[in-house]
Amino acid sequence: MARPPKISNEAILEIARQVFLEQGMGASTLEIAERAGISEASIFKRFNTKQALFMAAIGITETPAWVKTIAQRQPSANLKAELTEICTQMLAFYQEVLPRIMMIMTPNQLRLPPIPIDVPPPVRDSRLLAAFLHRAIQAGHLRPVNAPTIAAMLVGSMVNYVVSKNFEARLPQPIRSDLPEPTPAVFIHNLIDILWSGIDPEP
Repeated sequence: MARPPKISNEAILEIARQVFLEQGMGASTLEIAERAGISEASIFKRFNTKQALFMAAIGITETPAWVKTIAQRQPSANLKAELTEICTQMLAFYQEVLPRIMMIMTPNQLRLPPIPIDVPPPVRDSRLLAAFLHRAIQAGHLRPVNAPTIAAMLVGSMVNYVVSKNFEARLPQPIRSDLPEPTPAVFIHNLIDILWSGIDPEP
């Protein structure tokens, strides 16, 4: 009896992502299985439902490593570097996931139902970051500022950066900026540097 072909979950999700983006939520799991070279039953052994497969393929429910650790992370005296590290990882996540969300929310492109997200990533990340900043304030690593406001400024700026990047080519003049756009690394550095002047515990 022939063994079923070995294929990673990541490879299945990559194929499923392409099929869903081509055909919408109505795409056949049988077609996804055929492109992956496995049986349809094999897909449902790994992903319980078609919706679970869809959400995993689009990547909206992905949980980055920093999300899993930030809830317990204790801020240090080197908080500026820590914020830069966290925001760099957060921006990389948004650069990957937000364009997919924008794509599947385009009604003329795909026939998809409303996205069933319990907590949108920016809301989740604002709350996690606010709690982290609050711990930093309690430890004396930040001035006594409003942590949710600072978190909203950071997350909102990163979301705006990604959205602007995706729409820039379609913007008419004079809305389109002729100023050079910063790279992600430079953007995060500038964002933290400007914000730090208002939250530095030793101004």
